[in-house]
Amino acid sequence: MFSWLPWIGKSKRVQYHDTQVLELDFLVDEFHAAMADIQDPIRVRIHAALLSCQSPKDLWFLRSKLFGLISKHHCESVANTRIGRLDQKLRFFVDNHPDYSPDELPSKPMTLLH
Repeated sequence: MFSWLPWIGKSKRVQYHDTQVLELDFLVDEFHAAMADIQDPIRVRIHAALLSCQSPKDLWFLRSKLFGLISKHHCESVANTRIGRLDQKLRFFVDNHPDYSPDELPSKPMTLLH
């Protein structure tokens, strides 16, 4: 009956611009959740570094320190699981945030250039 109306039957792309998942604090909270059960001086340093992060790229470079901390206190598979969850949220954030580009995050480990 109303199928001729242009807006009937068309699905809209989900907009995340006004939700909490597009706040940088959402990613910082995931870092805190990943290391919540660990008591170590390195955790305090990572926490201090998280306070000064201003972009997803800054958070990306803290991943290796977080991985080392988790694998030191648990095991590598636990670290892979937690970092994998963090990577998914980072990727979602840069894919959907209007101010950041997916190109800002490296897609593979960085290598040293001479």
